[in-house]
Amino acid sequence: MTLLQYEIFKKVIDLGSFTKAGDELGLTQSAVSHAVKGLEAELDLTLLKRGRTGVSLTDEGERILTYIREILNLSEKMKQEAGRLNGLEIGMIRIGTFPSVSAYLLPSIIEKFHTMYPAIQVEFHEGGYHDLKKMVSSNVIDISFLTANHAENLDFIPLFDDHLHVILPGSHPLISEKQISVHDISSDPFIMPKAGCDDLIRELFKTNKLKPNVYCEIADNQTIIAMVEKNLGISIVPEIVIHANKDLVQIELKEETFRTIGLALPNLHTVSPAVAAFIELTKSMINEGKSIKV
Repeated sequence: MTLLQYEIFKKVIDLGSFTKAGDELGLTQSAVSHAVKGLEAELDLTLLKRGRTGVSLTDEGERILTYIREILNLSEKMKQEAGRLNGLEIGMIRIGTFPSVSAYLLPSIIEKFHTMYPAIQVEFHEGGYHDLKKMVSSNVIDISFLTANHAENLDFIPLFDDHLHVILPGSHPLISEKQISVHDISSDPFIMPKAGCDDLIRELFKTNKLKPNVYCEIADNQTIIAMVEKNLGISIVPEIVIHANKDLVQIELKEETFRTIGLALPNLHTVSPAVAAFIELTKSMINEGKSIKV
């Protein structure tokens, strides 16, 4: 068994296709198929189900893939450590992120990271909190931006508290208030964010024994803002979103509500040099307030 066989097998699973795996690795489909069959023969196990719609893991394949990911991760760490010992910063880092961080926080960090470590490749995976936690736990990605509430059983490095604010159209009668309670807005048409802060927002209303008057549910923050500005409703969004929209009419919540955003990873004490460099840069930029362009 070889590392190339492991890499081919992992790529087939990641892309769901022998052909796509071959295209990305620069190999023919027959070479990819031969490598996987060779791996199955050496292990004396059937690792993949092959069908017209693609490939999927057998139960045995699911268990073996866990070890293959660990082996490939260790191989990557060894290469990075060798590069560090030779005075070079090389390797790859796979980063998980959710939409508001992707749009408003990550670009400045990655810009600086590329300047400092041009030889380190960065691969991004965007998703919801639960998907990101699963990817970190199964070593699909090395590290992920996540909230403290969703980082159970992972090592977590808190970065900052992201407070929620009410956003209103310019014609709303409460725009001159310094603070607004959820009791003040419970009857207003409400645009509910999806796959992010909605858990916090729903819990906020529930704790106050209220039910939001949900007009619609929207995943994209810019769409939510545009709908509020068109007087289609009000909403509650994170402070990180507001920083990038200076003209937005936003007011603090009387019921202080926030999510703690940080970095989650399987084990802080066994990170690769590339991951360690990303952690230190991110912490530094957050502390210096340079990561969010305001």
